Amino acid sequence: MSAFEIVLYLLATIPLFTGALNLAMGLPAQALIGARLSPEGFRDPLLNSQMRFYGTIWFGFGVLLCLCASDINAYSSLLRGSLAIVFLGGVGRVASLIQFGFPIGTLGTAFVVAVTAIEIIGMPLLLWWHSQLVASS
Repeated sequence: MSAFEIVLYLLATIPLFTGALNLAMGLPAQALIGARLSPEGFRDPLLNSQMRFYGTIWFGFGVLLCLCASDINAYSSLLRGSLAIVFLGGVGRVASLIQFGFPIGTLGTAFVVAVTAIEIIGMPLLLWWHSQLVASS
């Protein structure tokens, strides 16, 4: 197994774990990373439905990463598209930071900084690394 494939499998653990957590817990899972809502907000049916939907999609991304890691040449287009979508998600996070600023609290801020770095810096690096592997094979 190549280093690139190992990185993809390790990266996949993030959406697999957090997606499953959001699916199982709904919006209260966000409190674990510092989300601050009223008790009523955490029980809002629409927000919980949305969070569980997004959690399922995010979990699916983790499954896709595992699939792509199993054969990076066969799933090259799928991998590149998936990584590009996560990069665009990072652009959405940056837009949110510009509009609303950082979350209140150290945990929420640390989380947003870490995931934004993964999305905005990590995804292009993985795309570049993948292109180098494809070009050399």
